[in-house]
Amino acid sequence: MPEGAVSETFERPSPSAYVSVPEQAAPESGGENGYWGVREGEALPIIWEDLMPQGAGEALEQEYAEFYKALEARYASQPMEMIEEGSELDYMPQLGGFDTVPELDGMLIRIPGYVVPFDFNLKNRQAAFLLAPYMGACIHTPPPPPNQIIYVEADPAVKIDDIWTAYWLEGTLTAQTQESDLAAAAYTLTLTKIEPYGVP
Repeated sequence: MPEGAVSETFERPSPSAYVSVPEQAAPESGGENGYWGVREGEALPIIWEDLMPQGAGEALEQEYAEFYKALEARYASQPMEMIEEGSELDYMPQLGGFDTVPELDGMLIRIPGYVVPFDFNLKNRQAAFLLAPYMGACIHTPPPPPNQIIYVEADPAVKIDDIWTAYWLEGTLTAQTQESDLAAAAYTLTLTKIEPYGVP
């Protein structure tokens, strides 16, 4: 990680950021998808927790607790510095599940995150990459769970100038699993827009 790099924490902004107050009373429906404050044709702003079904967070915490308990027992019998790189013990699995939120399948969404390219030559344009909730995910192990990683398809391919900064991505989200050498993703996003996170 570059010196001075700071990872953003993506929290749900106030609904007022997405709602313009009309002169007349607003209709009961919040748009084509029924979400309050989101007009027809607009992307639904979401955060990473929205991608996990109810109860998945607690199950993930339990899975991590059990995994790290087993990891401590492994390192007690063989200290970490004694483990050879690339050996059977030098492995951190991708924990968590592929459970998705059905209501988000096929929806136009807007989400902030960090780009994890498959091609780390940033002079090249990226036709596919991963989006993750925190800086350095999938580069360092273990990666986030599959339902906290989005596989992004970009047509035309886009140029990513800096993988250590956050971006807003917009596109159509589908509950389509994608496997890669970096990590598995439970969601796929067909990209329509990418811009720096600082853009409102």
